[in-house]
Amino acid sequence: MKKIDAQAAKVLAEDQSFELNGRKYKIVAIDNKHDYVTTVAEDVERDPELKRKLLQAKKDIEEGNYYTSEEMREMIRSGQA
Repeated sequence: MKKIDAQAAKVLAEDQSFELNGRKYKIVAIDNKHDYVTTVAEDVERDPELKRKLLQAKKDIEEGNYYTSEEMREMIRSGQA
């Protein structure tokens, strides 16, 4: 998407629709003030279920309770999973 200069923005603010090749278009502002990036720590703090799953995954890895991708593919092929 291309940014527009201040003059073009002023024109668009005054007239929110235009016609091009016989078709009418309307310009709508998108409110993206809530589109922000969070850290994993913030996500975990907000979501207790995510925290539980991540702690369980860490425990499983430490205890060796996991399968490699190749092991999982073989289990799927053989109908074990």
